[in-house]
Order: sequence, then structure tokens, then C-alpha cells
Amino acid sequence: MKALRIILASIKKADEEFNLLNDNDKVVIGISGGKDSMVLLYSLALYKNYSHKKFELIPAIIDLGFPSFNIENIKNYIKSHMNLDLEVLDGKTVYPILKAQQDLQNTPHLPCSICSKMKKAIINKYANKIKANKVSFAHHLDDAIETLFLNEIYGGRISTFTPKMFLENEKITFIRPLIYVKEQTIKKCIKEENIMFEKSNCPNDGITKRAEIKDILNSIYTTFDGSHDNFLNILLNKEKEDLFYNHYEKLLDHKGLYYNEIIDIPSYNKYLNFIKIYGKTYGILKKFNKKGFKKQYFMYYKNGKIRGAIELNSNLKDFYISTTKYISKKEFKLFLFKFYKELYLKINPINLYIYIDDISFLSEFNLIKIKKDLYLVNINPIDIEKLLKKLN
Repeated sequence: MKALRIILASIKKADEEFNLLNDNDKVVIGISGGKDSMVLLYSLALYKNYSHKKFELIPAIIDLGFPSFNIENIKNYIKSHMNLDLEVLDGKTVYPILKAQQDLQNTPHLPCSICSKMKKAIINKYANKIKANKVSFAHHLDDAIETLFLNEIYGGRISTFTPKMFLENEKITFIRPLIYVKEQTIKKCIKEENIMFEKSNCPNDGITKRAEIKDILNSIYTTFDGSHDNFLNILLNKEKEDLFYNHYEKLLDHKGLYYNEIIDIPSYNKYLNFIKIYGKTYGILKKFNKKGFKKQYFMYYKNGKIRGAIELNSNLKDFYISTTKYISKKEFKLFLFKFYKELYLKINPINLYIYIDDISFLSEFNLIKIKKDLYLVNINPIDIEKLLKKLN
């Protein structure tokens, strides 16, 4: 099968699964002149025609001030083959800044992370200027896998970039339509369709940590059949994701009462069934839709049996707790003590709020009323150990 057909099918799959492109979208395409971005633009121009979606493409390239920057050939190619005008954005100050940072940090290479942030800022500013609602970059499947490994090795976390991301401050949505496309398919498409591209003029090209990871991964792909596809499965296989944090059990007392966070789907379904059976809660049925807030759910267990549930909404500074109505007062108090202590050790200062209608049993917390049924917890963390011993 021709590479272009594979790419178009992959873009369609990503579009259907992640809702990337819609009617009336105005999409700025980040162009570097390299093979990935040129294939992205070429493919999206075709996809626009056969998908019957009415969106606008605006290709834009940033002049970062790197030596030998010349885009006339690329500019002419885009105009003649796609009938689009390539916008050249002024970023000539980036290279001097990167050089200054390199000297300041005394490193052999330019700082890629700073460059990436500055490029995004420039292209976001342009998108806002022309009232575009989306920005598209040409990151592909291999980029996603490499980022996964880089984050694991250097960041100690299992994560990669997302197919779609809304930037609240800029009011821009980032999309990556090539998320299901392998790099080798892009290379094949370049040859088959005779798509023009320019080699990178970045001084760091080929000597980054990403380049090292790419070499390691290519060795793995050669040695282990099917590993390339399985790395994609890792990013999609939420049903079989199982890591240590799925199994935390936080002891609340010495009589078998503990709680844990609901992360995996079977436990979450059990949580929802429990709420349905046992009825109304103070906060779980309340609507809490503040932007930037993350929802977490906790279950109480005693001797393996569910005792109650907690909902937490947070933005890493403000924490809102609501609880099921049937949890005993002692159990709720234990949870608040333990949870507040855990939070305080990680984040300080914090604001911990609770939804509750009866505060008579929480005198130790010196609750400050914010509005009906909502209180700010005010307690000295130093006193928590004494209070926990008293309860136990």
C-alpha cells in the first residue's frame, strides 16, 4: 500500500478518536521545512478534500535566526503544489538567546527545552493574531514513543505528549494529526510523492538525547519483532495499565480501616455502584466544574468491605473534599487528619475545604465557613499526630 494512503487513513483514525479537526477550524500548521512537517501539510491538504470538513490551513515557519536559514524553495513548493502561502514568523532573537544560555549553563549544546518553549510562544502569538483556534505540529508515533522513554529515564514518570491539548491561557488547541504515523512511513511518502523538504539547520540536529533514544529504540525494533506496535499499545491500553500506585492502601486505624484512591476501571465501577446503592452524598452529586481542577475518588475499606467514599477536587493549591453521608464521623475525622498531614508534607501552603452540613464533631479543625455547607479547614499540622493517637 502506498505510504500516503496509510498516512491519510491514520489521520482519519486520529481525527475520529481524538476529535482533532472540525468545521470552521482555522489551523496554523507549524512548518520547519523538514520531512515530517512537509508531509503533514501535504496530507492535511488532501484530507481536507476527502473528509468533507470545512477547515482552513495556514502554514507558518519561524525564522529562529539560525545560520543558513533559507525557505524560498519550500515557500515556492507549498504555493505551487498546495496553493497555500507560507507565513514567515520573526524569531531571529531566539538563536542569540540560546547561545547566551549555552554559555551561561556551560553546556556543549543549545538548550532544546528553551527553544521549544520560545517556538510555541511565537506560533501561539501568531495564531491569536489571525484568530486561529488551533495549532498543528508534525509529531508522529515515533516521537511519542521516544518522549515516553525520555520521560521515564530523565523525568521518572510514565507520560508522553497528547494528541490534543487545550492551552487555557492562549485559548489555543494543539493537535497532532500524525500521532498514529510511523517515521518510516513518512520517509516512504517523501520518496513516493516526491515531496520537497529541507534538512534541519539546527546546530543540535542528530546530537540530542532524543537522537540517542532513537538509536536505542531502532535496535530494539530490529531485535524484537512486534515491539514497535506494542509500544503504541502501551499508550492506548488503559484497561491493562497496572503499576504500584494502583495498589496503595493507607491505614487509618489499627482495626483494619484503610482507604485507597480509585484509579483502575473495575474499582471505579465498584465505586459508582456503591454510590448508587447507598444514596446521596454531599459532594459527589454536586457539580464541581472549575477549570483546571482534577477529580480524584477514594474508597474506605474495613476487612475488605467497602465502608464509604470520598471525592476530591484540586488544582494543587486548593483541595475540596466531599464525603458520603453514611461514613461514620470518626472515620471521616480520621481521613481528614491523615489526608491533611499527607498534603501538608508535600505542599505548603494549602487550602483544604470540605463540604459538610454537620460540623459539630469537627471542633478540632476550627472550620471557617465560606458559604452554606462549605468550610475551610484550619488546623496546625503539628497537632495532627496527637489527635490521631487520641482517635486510635
